[in-house]
Amino acid sequence: MTKRRKKNIILVFLLIAAMVAATFASAFGATKEEKDKALQDAKDAKEATEQKRQEAKDAAKKAAEATENFEEAEEKLNSLSEDIKATEAQIANTRAEIEESQARIDAKEKEIEEQNEALNSRLTAMYKTGNSGFVDVILNSESVEELLSNIGMVQKILESDRDLLEKLQDDHAALKEMKAALEAQKASLEEQQIALEAQQIETEELKKKYQKEADEMHALQEQKEAEAAEMAANALAKQLEAEAMIVESGGQIEVPAGEYMWPTASNWELSDNYGWRICPFHGNEFHNGLDVVLSSGTNGAPVYAIADGMVTMASWYGGYGNCIQYAIGGGYSVLYGHLSGYNCSSGQFVKKGTVLGYIGSTGASTGPHLHFTVFKDGDTVSPLSLY
Repeated sequence: MTKRRKKNIILVFLLIAAMVAATFASAFGATKEEKDKALQDAKDAKEATEQKRQEAKDAAKKAAEATENFEEAEEKLNSLSEDIKATEAQIANTRAEIEESQARIDAKEKEIEEQNEALNSRLTAMYKTGNSGFVDVILNSESVEELLSNIGMVQKILESDRDLLEKLQDDHAALKEMKAALEAQKASLEEQQIALEAQQIETEELKKKYQKEADEMHALQEQKEAEAAEMAANALAKQLEAEAMIVESGGQIEVPAGEYMWPTASNWELSDNYGWRICPFHGNEFHNGLDVVLSSGTNGAPVYAIADGMVTMASWYGGYGNCIQYAIGGGYSVLYGHLSGYNCSSGQFVKKGTVLGYIGSTGASTGPHLHFTVFKDGDTVSPLSLY
């Protein structure tokens, strides 16, 4: 929070405090209608503050999600860059292999051409001399052994030429096949590179989008926090106004620690504590109060006012079912939820120990118990902190 915003909030508190002083001075002559209105205003102000705080939390959550998305997009971009570099290296290697294969193909083709020319020259000479070279070999043989040897040598030369030509042709075919495979691999890698570059562009756009969302949500969060701070100051003023009425009615608003009454009979035990828990309805959540049961006779058992106070609500309240809320001074207010019935009404002043209602299982409840929440200046605190 900036220094300027803190300064503004302090000014708001000072302004509200001045208003409260004037209100406190006139509270002793307030009518029941004025008391009811003041209590309703306090309730409305607190609910509005909670709404703004929730909106700020929602904005913070969305900002965190957008930031997380931005970081994931950045990681993806880094990964894509590495993939593109690797693909470019593969393409370069494949190009080198293709060039090397082409050089080998060219050499083989030249060798085949030279062998073909040599073979053609021999065949042409033999054709022109009418195979005289072959006859000369026979006539110049001085013995049968030499004749057979010379004939075999000529045949071997012809067979060697033929085998060499076939081998060269096979090598040439193999190299052409290798070259075709490398060309196909190169084309595939180039397509892969194009796809990766397209993903890179898309991810860059997502990264910009998530950054914009994160900036907007952070701005909204700051706005909602400022609004919540201003409304919290207003809620505090309403709370002080309600406390003035408690004093007017003869109640006590400054209760020393340890002198608050427990809201149930003495045979109580906790089925759920204040803090984080796994909720059967909402999953992982922050439980803003205590769930109290009795070792016997829980359902229908009375619940008591833990201190003097002014009832601000006695009605159905969402998941809390039948609910009672009342201000007890010192910036504190109390909420009892899941009740089976009421023994008080909104706007009523109650003394410490007054039966306010009866334990039940209304609203979002898995069985009879008292949900016991304590607010301090609009924020929940552990009820055990009062004892």
